[in-house]
Amino acid sequence: MAFYGEEEGLSLHEGFVELEELSCSDDKLIWKETARWIKFEEDVEKNANRWGKPHIPCLGFHSCQEVRTVFQNGCLLLDLDEDQLPSIAEAVASKLISDGKLSEKEHDAFLSILLTPHEHQFQKQRSGGGIRKLSTIHPIGKEQGRNTNQNDFFSILFSSIPHVEIATKPGGNTSRAQDSLAVDTIDNKVSSIDARIPKDAEATTVLVGGHKHLSAPEGAFVRLARGCRLRNLAEVNIPVRFLFILLGPDDKSIDYHEVGRCVATLMSDRLFLDCAYDAEELQDLYDAMDSFLSDTVIIPPGEWDRNVLAQSLPSLAKETKKTALRRRGALLRKQRHFSDLETQETVTESLELEDDPLKRTGLFCGGLLRDVKRRFPYYKSDMTDSFNWRCVMATILVYVACLAPAISFGGLLYKKTKGWMGVAEMIVSTALSGVIFALFAGQPLIIIGATGPLLLFETNVFNLSESFDFEYMPWRAWVGIWVMLICWALVAMEGCFLIRYFTRFTEEIFACMISLIFIYDGIKYIYDIFGLYPLTSGTTENVDGKDVSNTALFTTILFFGTFFVAHIIRDVRHSRFLNHTLRRVISDFGVLIAIVAMILVELSAQSIYVQRLNVPDGFDVTSPHLRGWYVNPMGTERRLGADAIFGALVPAILVSILVFMEVEFCNVILDKKDNQLKKGPGYNLDLFVVGFLMGMCSVLGLPWMCATPVHTVSHLHALMVHSTNHAPGEHPQLLEVKEQRVTNIIIHVLIGLTMLLAPVIRLTPVVVLFGVFVHLGFSSLSHLQFVERFKLLFVSPNHHPDRRYVRSVSTGKMNAFTLVQVVCLLFLVAIKVTVVAPFFPFFVICLVPLRRMLERFYTDQELEDLDNEEEEYLDSDLDEFDMVHVPI
Repeated sequence: MAFYGEEEGLSLHEGFVELEELSCSDDKLIWKETARWIKFEEDVEKNANRWGKPHIPCLGFHSCQEVRTVFQNGCLLLDLDEDQLPSIAEAVASKLISDGKLSEKEHDAFLSILLTPHEHQFQKQRSGGGIRKLSTIHPIGKEQGRNTNQNDFFSILFSSIPHVEIATKPGGNTSRAQDSLAVDTIDNKVSSIDARIPKDAEATTVLVGGHKHLSAPEGAFVRLARGCRLRNLAEVNIPVRFLFILLGPDDKSIDYHEVGRCVATLMSDRLFLDCAYDAEELQDLYDAMDSFLSDTVIIPPGEWDRNVLAQSLPSLAKETKKTALRRRGALLRKQRHFSDLETQETVTESLELEDDPLKRTGLFCGGLLRDVKRRFPYYKSDMTDSFNWRCVMATILVYVACLAPAISFGGLLYKKTKGWMGVAEMIVSTALSGVIFALFAGQPLIIIGATGPLLLFETNVFNLSESFDFEYMPWRAWVGIWVMLICWALVAMEGCFLIRYFTRFTEEIFACMISLIFIYDGIKYIYDIFGLYPLTSGTTENVDGKDVSNTALFTTILFFGTFFVAHIIRDVRHSRFLNHTLRRVISDFGVLIAIVAMILVELSAQSIYVQRLNVPDGFDVTSPHLRGWYVNPMGTERRLGADAIFGALVPAILVSILVFMEVEFCNVILDKKDNQLKKGPGYNLDLFVVGFLMGMCSVLGLPWMCATPVHTVSHLHALMVHSTNHAPGEHPQLLEVKEQRVTNIIIHVLIGLTMLLAPVIRLTPVVVLFGVFVHLGFSSLSHLQFVERFKLLFVSPNHHPDRRYVRSVSTGKMNAFTLVQVVCLLFLVAIKVTVVAPFFPFFVICLVPLRRMLERFYTDQELEDLDNEEEEYLDSDLDEFDMVHVPI
């Protein structure tokens, strides 16, 4: 018959620990569960009859000393070859007696207490489920010797103990287990924690308590030779491998609860648990306990205020992280003893030989060919891996998240280009470009759509064409064609490696500038409305049969209403309302909810005039009198000259810089190791495809499309599969990401079909879109490290947060670094409001060598701390805006 652990010996397992304390009430004795551990501690709240919140166990140093004393004075049974609770209890009692630590007259009392029934928190208390006080139990062994009456003793107790079964592996001999099935189980109800138990976990049961029939504390630590399912001994139906027993007099000489908590916390520690599996003598447990205590943080005694403790938490988290990394390294070194070293070396070598996706090959189009070769073998799985509910939900979530910005950008583009392009062109461009990209991209998780920087440059190109008296759409077509050729040239020369030089210093300045422009445009729109429809005009002029005397005021209400509703709903993610999943869904739909809410508000006041979107019916252009679906690059009304064609190369270079940054930033975000993507990035292939899309959209008269960082991160998160059996209170572990193309294709097909909802979209007030832009601007500023450091310029150093750049960089140098960024930002904003605004991408590129110049004044470590890409903390409630620091 095969038992757990028999073939592998002392193999490593996850652990579940349960603390039970002896309870005496209503003339009955019973073991009651008071706490449990998987990783964190959960205590039973007796009055509320429920489990408390998972928390880090805080132990008293005295209790740790008591545990050491119990180990020293008690008995140690390693690899006990027993498989039933009575025989285990008898072995413990016999060992204590043979060691002279338990008297013969206390033997029966000791056994009776150990074999008392168990009551777990999830079970309803059973009537008559306890054993009467020992003073009323039949005096077993008083008239006859203990050995001669041992069988009688067991036969009496078998009727009151839970069914015992030895866990068997598939295919093993189950005759013994089947014979025991004749005994009924006490309770068939399943614990709620059962789904959270790790695979192959084995339980540790800690039994502590006092009783008047025992004269001195007696302890035992038992490791069974194999895991046994002792049914109701543990809360969950998994094999029990360890038992810790501490029984003694019912007095105040020892705090049984705290000693039990200390032992349970030790056994919940992975490193100590592995040492307990390997221990061959008592000294091994001492060494493991000493290692545990040496890594323990001790808080000095005192009446510490909550605020004082809160200030210590960041530094405490830092120290615990270092300790965790060190202990994890020790655990990995320990586990190598159980692994195939030859296979491990092979895997290590293959990882070392793995290609860097940004490494240049030195061949013409070498990076592009490498991306195609890397991704092509996965193309079939990119289609088949989408047949699951995870991808269905991701499609719905990301579609809704992408739809509202597409309409918003389209409405703004209509205003900026005086009707040449609008919502219709934006939706068609998003749908067509997204489908093509999803089919041919190297990283199909990237979402294609309109972005703030490109929208900004669309405006600049329109203004340039008017300034130089060029025909707008043909000249814009040449700009797009040049962008396509420049992107292809970059790919051919393997220029994607240049993204390494764009650090957080540059990204955050650029992102901050785009955000400020969005906020400025929103406020300027309200200012212009007050100029067109002043409150003090005293006129009763009507537009479309509606009153305009309250237009400015009502527009302002819709503007701030959109902003606050979207912002408040976004903050729902950080609240305590509902559950985590619902909070995320509501937050993701925040912009759409805000738009719909303000449309309803506007419809309730139909007598007041408000500007609405101009959206054609069906798949038609916004302004048929101006253009069609095809743009002749050589001109429509008059032929475009060579000077205009080659002059378009200048803005094309600047647009190419924007496209390069957006596409490669998205690839960098997705390519982080924490995302655990298996199919590889597509730095070169993606830039090649986006370059083609730029040329195609230009010739078709569609808005330029590019990779959108925020929606890309939303898509990534929606496709993540996390563990469901993580410990209560612990962050779920990322298991995999559903890497496929189908969700991206369907998302953009649905966006295209949205054109059929043109009558509904036309109800959207233009001011609502500007409210959305202000919301997007503030949202992208919310988690920029640059903004955080800017606030610290006005905060006393005594109140600075515990951040790496605060701890390791002097305040003067940190503030100087921030001021350099502030000056650069002001310079870019000044460029934007002057005639040289179209050239702002060139000045963004100039930030790269400026960042390199700072190396003369800062050490490498200081720059690493100030300009680091990684976040210092993990928060599962951070949203997409919080997790990217690139332009929206």
